[in-house]
Amino acid sequence: MTLEQFKQDLKRVLSLVATSQRFLDEGKVVELGSLETKIADLCRNAQNLSAQDRQDAAPFLAALQSDLNRLEDGMRTEHASLQRQLKGLNNSNQAVNAYAQAARNR
Repeated sequence: MTLEQFKQDLKRVLSLVATSQRFLDEGKVVELGSLETKIADLCRNAQNLSAQDRQDAAPFLAALQSDLNRLEDGMRTEHASLQRQLKGLNNSNQAVNAYAQAARNR
């Protein structure tokens, strides 16, 4: 694999990360399976580059890492928000059940 081919693959992965980030920002489901596979392929291909090509690709890989970190942070924030919402629903369900039980016991 040439450095140019690697860069093209990397651009596709960066685009997939950007799409995932946009979906997350829009509150849509983010499918990570394809992204995970593409990143694994990219890492394997990076190992097959020459030492000089790996050095030349390093800034692009650093950009990928930065984008992935941003996506991870967003996913953690969304996860925490969902957990709070679920806890609130659970508390509401407990209150409804308590009121229902009290009404039955009258």
